[in-house]
Amino acid sequence: MNILSTGMGWFDHVPGGLNRYFADYLNIMSQMHNIEAFVTSDNKRIETGLNIVNVTEGISNPNIFNRTQSFRKMVQSKVLANNIDVFNPHFALYALLITKNIIPNHVPIVTHFHGPWAQEGIVEGKEKKVIDNIKNDLKEMVENIAYRRSDKFIVLSTYFRDILSKDYGVSEDNIYIVPGAVNTNIFTPANDRNNIRKKLGVSEEQTLIFCARRLMRRMGIGNLIEAMISITHQFPNTVLYIAGQGPLENELRDQIKKARLDSSVKLLGKVSNENLVSYYQAADLSIVPTITLEGFGLVTVESLACGTPVLGTPYGGTKEILQSFNEKLLFKDSSSQAISSKIISILKKEIVIPSREECREYVMNKFTWNHVATSVTSIFEEAIKEKLDSVKK
Repeated sequence: MNILSTGMGWFDHVPGGLNRYFADYLNIMSQMHNIEAFVTSDNKRIETGLNIVNVTEGISNPNIFNRTQSFRKMVQSKVLANNIDVFNPHFALYALLITKNIIPNHVPIVTHFHGPWAQEGIVEGKEKKVIDNIKNDLKEMVENIAYRRSDKFIVLSTYFRDILSKDYGVSEDNIYIVPGAVNTNIFTPANDRNNIRKKLGVSEEQTLIFCARRLMRRMGIGNLIEAMISITHQFPNTVLYIAGQGPLENELRDQIKKARLDSSVKLLGKVSNENLVSYYQAADLSIVPTITLEGFGLVTVESLACGTPVLGTPYGGTKEILQSFNEKLLFKDSSSQAISSKIISILKKEIVIPSREECREYVMNKFTWNHVATSVTSIFEEAIKEKLDSVKK
């Protein structure tokens, strides 16, 4: 099958759930199909054996106008040179750039919906500004146009299926739920966990809590930091390491300082893929404190694949992953009190949570890329058949 797919950025350059998913998705799908992918990655070269085109590479001034022009031109040349069977966009803006005159009528558009772009912008807006409202209105317009053109949709959770149906008017008959996955060859339990903890500067006496999140408001990092006040009061050897970058970095640093948690909470900033795995392996607990719009939460299955139990808020994809595993892993809500209460109860051994072996086994049974590839291929085949039948009529 010849697949044309468009993403957003490239994970090695711009970390994030969508970009991580897209990279691993291309890797498994390229083993089964001929897939060509297009992303924008700030004029940086993408070093991979996959068929990935960075449309900004070689552009001296990669502003939004030049990026969009390059994107359209490169995709159009690829469509003309190859007979594609399906167009599979993963980001609304770049899906919209591929207009009807570029994609042949018989080619179905199967869109991966990774989240409500406009709604995410609204959640992150701390202050209501006219320019922010205009931006969000434009994002919503882009989404609606792009999604009206799509024949079928793939989502990673029931939560995002419901948003796509209720907020964008997409029929549930055209939405397929295919949960995300993790590369279990990379995200794997440590052979020598104590040695990894030692290399990271974590002592045997310390309890390491780890959180890998973009430093954005909807991620709930502030509530997790606030929870550490109560946790460290009862368990002073507990430390929290937070990996990730984002617009709230300075605000969170101030919060840590004011709470006098400098010795207990550490902002790691951007970490390499290798170090990310090490932190998962070394941690005693991983936390997903998201407040809203958690479509799946790849960090949840990444941590579980490394054998580290995950505690998460009872929303969206996080709830769907953890509830079917063990409900004790869910906080009551996203408040700092709910977070601290659950963690303290676990540290007191009042609540028994799954073992590291059980965490790994759960992922191996439900969240592997082979499962994803098989399901997505079946959806593509169905979409191709239906599109051809409709064109013939």
